[in-house]
Amino acid sequence: MAEAKVKDMMAVMEEIAPAHLAESWDKPGLAVGNPESTVKRILVALDVTKEVIAEAIEKQADMIVTHHPFLLFRKLESITADTPLGRRIYDLIVHNIAAFSAHTNLDIVKGGTNDVLAELIGLQNTELLEETESEDLEKIVVYVPMSHKEQVRNAMCEAGAGCIGHYANCTFSAEGEGTFLPLAGTNPYLGQQGILERAKEVRLETVVPASKVQQVLQAMKQAHPYEEVAYDRFLLQQKGKAEGIGRIGVLEKAVPFVEFAENLRQKLGLSCIRLTGDKHAMIKKVGLCTGSGASLLEAAIQKGADAYLTGDMKFHEAQRAVEASICVADVTHYASEVLIVPVLQKKLSQAAKEHHWDVEVICSDIDGQTFWSL
Repeated sequence: MAEAKVKDMMAVMEEIAPAHLAESWDKPGLAVGNPESTVKRILVALDVTKEVIAEAIEKQADMIVTHHPFLLFRKLESITADTPLGRRIYDLIVHNIAAFSAHTNLDIVKGGTNDVLAELIGLQNTELLEETESEDLEKIVVYVPMSHKEQVRNAMCEAGAGCIGHYANCTFSAEGEGTFLPLAGTNPYLGQQGILERAKEVRLETVVPASKVQQVLQAMKQAHPYEEVAYDRFLLQQKGKAEGIGRIGVLEKAVPFVEFAENLRQKLGLSCIRLTGDKHAMIKKVGLCTGSGASLLEAAIQKGADAYLTGDMKFHEAQRAVEASICVADVTHYASEVLIVPVLQKKLSQAAKEHHWDVEVICSDIDGQTFWSL
């Protein structure tokens, strides 16, 4: 088994939830720790509380991976062991435990917190509740001799070009005649120095996400036989894959809100749920946002949701829901997001297995729910 370091697990988390997806105000990533430290055991939790840190110490974990950032909204003026926050930082450093988080990037990414909750309640045909970004697209046009058309096409597509929606390997080609005059010092694949060459070539074009342009160009040049490759790049007006916060979808069949809420309460393991709206209203289309998602209530209303799920709802936000005749279930911040803990544990464990790392990944046993009811 190979040794893994904190930076290796950070790279895995970057694949799971790329940091560029995070909201501008967010602070995901490594809050405490040395990227070069060895990791043998990882504890996955929702928050880096004092109880979770104590658990990590007891279970000899080298790294804590959470959804909520350790230092979000915290202004540090000193780190001393006689303050609650200082004590937590002090304990992490003394016991050489790294603290890493993936926050809004994990909410936004496909397969993250919002998708996990949507799957739990059985939503189908899910879409983004609010788009946060969409990737720029470029078109790459390259001129290839007939003999290497498929070789270059395959290389570009394998490097990430040619994806349109749910279709892959999307390209267009047109035959034509290319001309070029090899000058002194050249070593042409076709023709001779000083003689104008006319060659049957293919104009091959395809779309490429901006993030993959360089790797596609590199693959294209490696597969192309010419020592000087003629190609063009165009920035497209249309956008590529969209990312966003929250989800909206439909249930298999419409059910009364009171029945829907009771099923939701049981699935989330809650003793009760705060509800707003007509308990007899039929629920078919459901919007949701894990954590504190009251700000997306309007988006759910505009998209025609019958019900909306989130946490941390306030009185006036609930009034707005009543006014708009949309049912709301406040499932608490914690219950809506703790679902991601076993998902992260599974993904990190799988990555460790694939890389043959000597790393054990475990879920926290701490119940971090702050609310309870009589």
